Amino acid sequence: MEINVSNQGLNYEAKSSSGMELSIIFGADKPVGDRTMNPVELFVSSICMCIAAMLRKFCTEHELDAGEIKVWAETDWSPGDPMCPYLDIKASVEGDFDERRKAAFLKVAETCPVKMTMAECHDVRLEIV
Repeated sequence: MEINVSNQGLNYEAKSSSGMELSIIFGADKPVGDRTMNPVELFVSSICMCIAAMLRKFCTEHELDAGEIKVWAETDWSPGDPMCPYLDIKASVEGDFDERRKAAFLKVAETCPVKMTMAECHDVRLEIV
């Protein structure tokens, strides 16, 4: 996978090798009513969406009658902070599931590639060319 980001003024465009695209406008030029998330919100959303997708896939593969899956995260981050000091993530799967099944859900959620990259990747290389 390759992601390419370009910037003109306060407009940022991201394009993925998969063909997907994202556009974010920052600052005073941001259109009224634009509800696009900032990069940190997108990052936190990506881990929540990944966990939700992993849980849905697990429920489907095991033919579990799961209703709505919710994943939410909290952190103490504000624009300008260098990083999120913590990230508390919770998930719920609608249905009547015992503690054994909930433990299985947790194991599945922990295999989310975004979470695993965040927790295990110790080699993020940055180069100015």
